[in-house]
Amino acid sequence: MLLEISIRNIALIEQLTIELEKGFNVLTGETGAGKSIVVDSLGLALGARAGREMIRTGAERASVQALFDVSDCPRAQEAAAEMGASCEDGLLAVSRELSASGRSVCRVSGMVVPLASLKNLTALLMDIHGQHEHQALLDPEKHLGFLDAYGGEEHLARVRAIGEAYRARMRLAGKIKAALSDAHGRERELAEVERRLAEITAAKLRPGEEAELLSRAAILENAEHIREALSLAYQLTYEGAGSAQELLSRAAEALEKIAPIDGRYGALAAKLREVFYAAQDAGYELRDALEDVEGDPAALEKLNARLDLIHRLEDRYGPELQDVINYGEELKARREALTGGEAGISAWKKELKAMDVALRQDCAALTEERCAIAQKLTDGILRHLADLGMGKTRFEIAVEPEKITATGGDHVEMRISPNPGEPLKPLNAIASGGEISRVMLALKAVSADEYGVGAMVFDEIDTGVSGRMAQAVGEKMAMIAGKRQVLCVTHLPQIAALADRHFVVEKTQVGERTGSNVRVLDAKGRAQEIARLIGGAEDSPSAIEHAENMLAAAQRRKEELRHRTEGI
Repeated sequence: MLLEISIRNIALIEQLTIELEKGFNVLTGETGAGKSIVVDSLGLALGARAGREMIRTGAERASVQALFDVSDCPRAQEAAAEMGASCEDGLLAVSRELSASGRSVCRVSGMVVPLASLKNLTALLMDIHGQHEHQALLDPEKHLGFLDAYGGEEHLARVRAIGEAYRARMRLAGKIKAALSDAHGRERELAEVERRLAEITAAKLRPGEEAELLSRAAILENAEHIREALSLAYQLTYEGAGSAQELLSRAAEALEKIAPIDGRYGALAAKLREVFYAAQDAGYELRDALEDVEGDPAALEKLNARLDLIHRLEDRYGPELQDVINYGEELKARREALTGGEAGISAWKKELKAMDVALRQDCAALTEERCAIAQKLTDGILRHLADLGMGKTRFEIAVEPEKITATGGDHVEMRISPNPGEPLKPLNAIASGGEISRVMLALKAVSADEYGVGAMVFDEIDTGVSGRMAQAVGEKMAMIAGKRQVLCVTHLPQIAALADRHFVVEKTQVGERTGSNVRVLDAKGRAQEIARLIGGAEDSPSAIEHAENMLAAAQRRKEELRHRTEGI
C-alpha cells in the first residue's frame, strides 16, 4: 500500500507531500491544475521514462519519493533484500532524482540501484493506468501483450523462451544464406565480421561482469555509509572504553580469580575467553574491512567508464551482456565459415531443420495455453462488464494462427458486440470511448483479481462515460478498493462521491510563479467540490444540498457493495 508520495520540483509542483490511506482515494481539480502531474511523478518514482523537461523551470534537479507499506507483500520484501535494501517495520521507500544534465539516480531504502531493478521491484507494488492507456485497446497489435501479461510469470517465461529460440533460428538461417552468397559478398561480410569481432574481443568481456561492476559501483557510491557502520561496529567490538572485548576480558578475569574456589567458575571463564578471542578476531576483520572501504572517485569513474563500454556493446549486440558474449562466439563461427568456403553449410541446414521442428512444437503448445488463458480472461471481463452496465455485451479474445515470429504463431484480437443481435467485431471498429474505458477497467479488475498488486492508480479511466455509467464505473473502483488501495484521477462527481479520501488539486500563484498544491478535503470541502463537479456554484445552498445528498447516497451504496463482496 502506498502511504506517502513526496514531490519536489516536478513541473508546476515546487514541494508537495501527499499522505494516502487504504481504500478509495480520489484526486479532482480544475483542468490544468496538475492532477496528472501527481500521477506522472508517481510513475517516475516507479521507473517510468524520465526527461529533463519534467524539472520545474529554474530548478537544477527534481526528485520524487514513494513510501510503501510492504508488510503484506513478501515478494517485494524478498526483491528488496536481494538488492541489499531493508524493509524496517514493513516500510519501503523508493525514490528517483533527476538532474538538469539528464542524469537519473534510483534508490531503494537509500541504496542506489539500477533502473531495471527499481522497475522489477515496483511492478510488485503498484499498477498505474495512464491517462490514454485505454487507447491501447484500439490497437490489435497490443492485444497479444494484454493476454500474455494476464497469463502470469510462468507463461511469460515460455513466451520469452520461444522468442529466444526464434531469434537463434533466424540467426542460423541468416548464416546459411550468407554462406551461399557470392564471393564478393563473402569478402564484404568477412570484413564486417572481423570489425565486430575485434570490437567485442578488445572489450575482454566476462560473464556476470556487469552485475559485478554495478555492485562495486554501488559500494563506492555508498562508501561513506558503509564506513560509518563499520566504524561503529569496530568501536563497540574492539576499540574504546566499554567495548565488547574489554568487557569480556574483565568478566573472564573476575571468574578466573574465583576459579580456585569452584572449578565451575574456571570453565565459565574459559568460555568467556573463547568469546573474547572471537570478538578479537572480529575486531581485526572489522579493522581490515574499514581500511579497505574508501570513497575513490577515480575508481568509480573507471567503473562507470567500463559500464558505459558494456552498455554500448549491449545496445549494438545485446540486449544483455551474455548476448554480446554469445554473439562474439557466433562471429568466430561465422568467420570460420566464411574462410572455409562451403564447409559446415550442410550441418547448419540439418540444425536449422531440427530447430524448426522444435519451434513448431513449442508454438503449438503455447497456442493451446493461450486459448485457455483467453477463455479465462474473457469470462472475467464479461463478469465485470455486467457490473459496468454492459451485461448484454458479448466479448471474445480470438486466438488465430499466423506465421511464426518471436512472439509465437498466434494473432490475438479482442472483439465485442455491445448490442444484442449484432455480430462480434474488432474493438476499434465499433466500440465507443465509454465502452473502451469500461473494457479496460474490466481488464484491470480481472487482472487484480488474479495477480493483484497492493495499489492501483487510474488516471481518468472514466473518459467517455457519464450519468448512470459513471456511477457503475465508480462503484467498480470502490469494490476494487475494498480489497486493495485505489488512487483515481477523475472529473466526474458520481465517482468522486464514492471516495474514502478525497484530495483536490489547485493551482497557486506566488509572485510571478505558478504552482500546484494538493489538500485533503473535509466533509464541507467535499460537498463544495462535488457541487463544482456537478456544474453548480460551489457556494450555492441548493448545489451544496444536492452534493451532500449525493455523498450520503454514495456512502450507503459503497457500504452495501463492500458488504456484498466481503466473502468473495
